[in-house]
Amino acid sequence: MNSFRLFCEDRDGVGKCKNVPPGTVVDSGITHPSERDFYLCSHQGIQGTSKPTHYHILWDDNDMTMDDIQMLTYSLCHLYFRCTRSVSLPSPAYYAHLAAFR
Repeated sequence: MNSFRLFCEDRDGVGKCKNVPPGTVVDSGITHPSERDFYLCSHQGIQGTSKPTHYHILWDDNDMTMDDIQMLTYSLCHLYFRCTRSVSLPSPAYYAHLAAFR
């Protein structure tokens, strides 16, 4: 389970809790040195500290750059119909979760 939290330097964060801004990506420093992975905080923390999601690129048939994959992932977090804000996971993951319980 992911227990990382991201913090802004000098408390320049957004919101009451001074979280990192939505769309913050970390793809170096705390990631695996040879695997393709990244952390994305795609949502704004309303209460408490935002928890970033850790993504691993397992297979890429399209030969996308990491920046393109990160932007696509962040964009998919804005398409969930039950929420007017961005959510922490891409909407296909939420839809798969809903379909699994029907």
